[in-house]
Amino acid sequence: MNRTLAFACLLLLGACATQSSVTRLTGAETRSLTDAPRVVPAGFTPVAGGTRMELVTADGAVFDGVLRAEPQPVIVPLAGTSQPLVGGGTDLVGEVRAGETRLDCRFRLRNPVRGLDGGGTGRCTGGDRTVVFLF
Repeated sequence: MNRTLAFACLLLLGACATQSSVTRLTGAETRSLTDAPRVVPAGFTPVAGGTRMELVTADGAVFDGVLRAEPQPVIVPLAGTSQPLVGGGTDLVGEVRAGETRLDCRFRLRNPVRGLDGGGTGRCTGGDRTVVFLF
């Protein structure tokens, strides 16, 4: 009985440890201008070489792939203008696939040090699909 309880606790701890490294976001999928948006869940997991993204579209297609970090340069305005500095953020860029279908994705991270938990925007497009994220 004690072994069974100990094993169950270890399984629960392992599941909690696995879940803590996954960031979950919800996006809105549209297929046309007149189409009502549909909820699309997505999960992001840090992996060697980037961030693995998996999303499930409203029709059940599962897309996955690895996004890589792409630092954006800081653009300094000309002297004598009162314009603020532009850029300097980090984007997550890449593609996710479901069979032969591909979505190109770009996520702008508001606070790159915190990653996806720091907020931002994202968009995945391909074919007749667009999925938009605000996090």
